[in-house]
Amino acid sequence: MQTPLPAESARTAAVAPATAGLGVLIFVSITFGLAFGVYETLLPLYWDSRGMSFATMSWIFSLSAIGLFFLRVYVGRLSDVFGRKIFYTGSLVLAAASNLATPLLPTVLMQGVLKTAREASVLVRDAMHSVLLYEQDAARYTGALGLTRGAEFACHGLGSLAGGILAVIGAGAAAAAFVDFRTPFVVSGLLIAAGTFAFVALYRPALLPAPAGPRGQPLGLRTLFSIDLPPKLWLLVAFGFIFETGLRTTHCFIMQIYFGRLLADGMGYGPARTILGISVIMLLHRLTSGLPMMIVGPRLRRNLKAIFVGFVFFEGVALAVTPLFANAWAAIAVWLTHDLLGAGIWSPIHSSYIQQYSRPERRGADVSEVLGLAQLGQILGPLLAGFLLQALPVGPFGLGGPFIVGGAIVALSALILLKL
Repeated sequence: MQTPLPAESARTAAVAPATAGLGVLIFVSITFGLAFGVYETLLPLYWDSRGMSFATMSWIFSLSAIGLFFLRVYVGRLSDVFGRKIFYTGSLVLAAASNLATPLLPTVLMQGVLKTAREASVLVRDAMHSVLLYEQDAARYTGALGLTRGAEFACHGLGSLAGGILAVIGAGAAAAAFVDFRTPFVVSGLLIAAGTFAFVALYRPALLPAPAGPRGQPLGLRTLFSIDLPPKLWLLVAFGFIFETGLRTTHCFIMQIYFGRLLADGMGYGPARTILGISVIMLLHRLTSGLPMMIVGPRLRRNLKAIFVGFVFFEGVALAVTPLFANAWAAIAVWLTHDLLGAGIWSPIHSSYIQQYSRPERRGADVSEVLGLAQLGQILGPLLAGFLLQALPVGPFGLGGPFIVGGAIVALSALILLKL
């Protein structure tokens, strides 16, 4: 029997844990994606069913983003010292608890608290997820990210459909005039809990580079807020901030309510049929982003900058022109292209650039700071949507303004990428 060469043995030993780790992260992405689809689709509709105003919704969406930047940066820096797994696990636990409690604590104050907790969990998990993948196998990072994110986004869509079905089934005989929101939220929380148990039991992270500071040493406020990023990462921060402002103007509470009005007022659908219709639209929305990530992501090798710029620009244009179509089916069809020929293509490239320009010894901090600073745009987006709903009623039923303005902002953000 021939003895393997030392280099061969080392390579085999490295590939096996990386493959096993990727399998665990794919499973977590699937469970998280299913739960997120339920939550994202039903939350604004749940609020709307309780008579919450657009202004209140916009403030909850915006306030939930305030302060999360500081949490994300702090966690990112701590993960450079204590490892990624503990923070990834904590984010999953927080997400599960937030989903479970949402239909049980219906007051505006508690909905704001739970929404903030949910957003915190998503932001921390996103940062830790990309870092874990990169440290597991940097050479295959783009493909691995495309697989996990693609699976997650595809499951967002399946979760949206499942949430709508559960809401109608849970209503029983009164389904034609009533929707049950409690069952879908509880199921979504249990799905995240299943992913959490699998991650804790099975995932083994790669060894970290030399830690950024002595273990156990607290990070002071001065250290925490002394953001020091390479120039290329600042460029990605500028792009991300403008992009998130525009995207969240169209992708906050208005998204589900706009299509709900389109189906109910324009097509004459009843409550249960409207919920199912919105769920199908959200299913297609996520599939058109998730499937390209899974199929195209692993094959992206050349002309990354041109692809990045072009598809971000197209995404903005597709969003902006959606409410200009009087026909409901035409509007829905055009809107669905914004991810199919947008984030579904460029998202893995964006993440790859962030990892490429991050420094190994403080990768957790760099990634968290870039994503956290960029996502401060999530504060402005919902507020802008709330303002536009009152000031610029454009399109069917006066709800098209956020799509036109937000889409234009997204398209303009692509111009910054020309400097990469």
